[in-house]
This record gives sequence, structure tokens and C-alpha cells, in this order.
Amino acid sequence: MTRPTSSPLRIAIVGGGFTGAVLAIHAVRASSVQLDLVILEPRAELGRGVAYSTRDRSHRINVPSDRLDIAAETPGAVTAWLHANDFLPDAASQDEAGGAYVPRAAYGAYIADVLAETLAAAAERVHLRHLRTKAASVAAAEDAWRVVTESGETIMADRVALCFGHAVPALPCRLGPGVAESAGFVADPWRADALAGIGADASVLVVGTGLTMADVVTSLGAAGHRGPITAVSRRGLLPKAHGLFRMDLDVVGASPPTTALGLLQLVRRQIAEADPALGWHPVVDSLRTALPDLWGGLPAAEKRRVVRRLLPFWEVHRFRIAPQIAVTLERARAEGRLVVEQAALAGLDRDADGRLEATLRPRHGPITRRQFDAVVLCTGPEREVARNPLVAALLVDGTACLDTVGLGLAVDRRSRVLGPAGRPQPGLYAFGPMTRGSFGEMTGAPDIAQHIEREVAGLLG
Repeated sequence: MTRPTSSPLRIAIVGGGFTGAVLAIHAVRASSVQLDLVILEPRAELGRGVAYSTRDRSHRINVPSDRLDIAAETPGAVTAWLHANDFLPDAASQDEAGGAYVPRAAYGAYIADVLAETLAAAAERVHLRHLRTKAASVAAAEDAWRVVTESGETIMADRVALCFGHAVPALPCRLGPGVAESAGFVADPWRADALAGIGADASVLVVGTGLTMADVVTSLGAAGHRGPITAVSRRGLLPKAHGLFRMDLDVVGASPPTTALGLLQLVRRQIAEADPALGWHPVVDSLRTALPDLWGGLPAAEKRRVVRRLLPFWEVHRFRIAPQIAVTLERARAEGRLVVEQAALAGLDRDADGRLEATLRPRHGPITRRQFDAVVLCTGPEREVARNPLVAALLVDGTACLDTVGLGLAVDRRSRVLGPAGRPQPGLYAFGPMTRGSFGEMTGAPDIAQHIEREVAGLLG
């Protein structure tokens, strides 16, 4: 799509969490022309999203601050900012190796501050509007893109970047009468004060055993909760703790695997052959750098097999937890306050006493019905991406299509959105978790920032 050279380049960014804010930062830094930026983000602050909006100090970033820089040319910028703004030094945030796992709110403040500074430095040529709404539709319109917001405003843009996250998870089971209105039922653990109604001695069922569960258990403990917590998921997998950080191992070699089984065998072989002093962590981390090429070489059927069979195991090894969180979970399990079970939630009802009665289907054994004072849903991002109304609209009108494994929108290596025929839509881009199925991985903040830094020139050009 073309525009008069004297006119500002109009860029609409749909989603102003971490991904959208980092894209805006790199777009401003990499450009020399006039920019007219519009960011559609319902939250009052840009750069935080769900992950960094939490104010709970027990919710910590999952990697040390020296690995969270958003630009290759400024290594150590995050840690320096944390020191300059009195978040560090902080004994509670340090691990034995000297890494700093600060509260996630601190990292959100950093992103917001860098965005503000970047805009101030380019104030003469960059204009940014933050609209506290969502996009209802995005459609091509002659030599531009028309974005219609949920509030009814129409925005014309030369480039559109889709940077939103997944839809809110659907309920994992049926709910009996009165369950949704129960004070002990927490469908959204990220809601402010979501856990405030849970008493200190309450028995709690947590549905899900991933990162959100870890946050919930940590928050309950920090608030003085003493009651029993049961965490359930189909496989009962818990996030792993961090080990040595290295990403420079050649884990693929000259013959990349072309099947899901071959990929599994490769990882297992590399871990078995790794120096015991390194452990398995550098193998997993080094695989991340090779994953886009490796993923691109897998046939569609093998990609789907990876998602169906291996993804849960990859996630608990790839998305690890801060040492402080790991210690909290280990202590809770050792003391018997936290029990992890392999089971699926099949239904929720209220008993005669007003308690929540869960129908649990164990992986091995008969279905049971058990009573809890509170139930917290921690099932993670919605896998049915078409539940997002904007994604559904893009699919219906043929503007976009899903990737081959159905985890998000199909994009090419430059993050250009692909139409149903597999051709890039000129001027339409997608970044962040919604592109995970196209790259094999695109969820962690460092991966997203590095990808944006590499590809922002294409969006500007």
C-alpha cells in the first residue's frame, strides 16, 4: 500500500500490552519519518497487559532482569533502570547466582517508562493516540486499512499491527445453579482482589497446574492462607525451576528432525549427552533459538502431533518459575498444604451448605465428588483462538487464516498476516503470542522483543 511521501506514516497497533508497547518503541526508534501512531488498548496504562498489570508483589518475573532487555544495543538496561528507580537492590528478589526476579509490576513500569521517554525524544515527528477500546473489525480499504473500534470510531491506517493476546478462557466444565454467583468461585484470578474472599482456613481447588496456579498459591500464602489447596490438571505437570542460563549450544546439528518423534528423540539425546554441570536447562534454551527454522521444516501433520503430544511437556520446561516461587511451592507441598493431582474438572455444583462440589475425573480411577470452600480457575490462555471476536471477524471475511496447528493467526517469517491463499496481506502484521503457531514459540517477553526488533523495518518500509 502506498501513501504520499509528505504524509505521516499511519500505524494502528491493536493491543497495547507488552507486545504493542515494544512495537511502538522500536517503530519510533527505527524510523526517521513522521509517524501517526494509534494504539487500541482498553487498559489505562500501555505496556502492562495482563502479565504486568498485577500489583501483587509476590507475582515475579520468571527470568532474571538481565535477560529482559528489549533492545540488543542496550544490554543491562532493565537492571540499570531497576536500580535507578529503587526496585533494586532487593534481597527478596535476588537468587543465589545474583539474578534479580523482581515483581512483574516493576517490569511493566519499565516498559511504560521507556515508551514515554522514546515518544518524548521524538515528539517533533511522532504523534501517538491511546484509545481505550478494542478493535471490532480490520479490513482493507483501497490503499489503506480501515479499523473500526468497539466504541464506533473509524481509524484509517497505512499499516496495522495485531498485538493482542488470546481470548479469556472458556469455562472448563458445566456450572450448576448458583455456582457462578458464589463468592468462592473465582473464574478470573487476574481480577483485582480476586482472592480476597477466600478465608485463611478455606479449602481451595485450583484448576490448572501451570504458571497461574503458581501465582495463586503464592498469593494465598502471602495473604496468610493456611487451608488445604488441591491443584488438578490432566497430567499434573508443574512448572520447573530455573537452572543455568545458556543459549549457545548446537542442539540441532546437520540433520534437523522432520517428525515429532524425531524432535523428542533429539531433545532427549542432547539432554543425556549434556555436561552434568550444565544440566538440561541450556538444551531447552538453546533449542529456542533454532526453533523457527526447525518448526518451519516440520510437515503440518507433525506440527499438530507436537502440539497434541509434546506441547504440555515443553511448556513446563520452557516457561520456568522464579526461584522464590519454586521455594514457595516446594514448601507448601512438603507441609501438605498443596496437593497436586492428575484429574479433570467435569462439573461444579453447590451443595446444601453452600459449598462448591467438584466432580473430578482422575486420570486413573473412578469419578469422585468433593467439596471445597473455593474454586479458582487457572486453565491458562484460551486455545480456541476464534473465540476472540476480532479473530473471528478476520477469518470470516477472508482477511486472515489460522496457522496449521490452530494456535493463532498464520504469518510469514516477517510477521505479515497471511490470507487463505497463503499470500501476505500488504500492510497487515501480527506480533506476539498470536503468532506462536507460525514460529513454534513466541510467548516469552525476550523472544517477542527480539523478533520485533528484527522485523520492524519491514513494517516501516
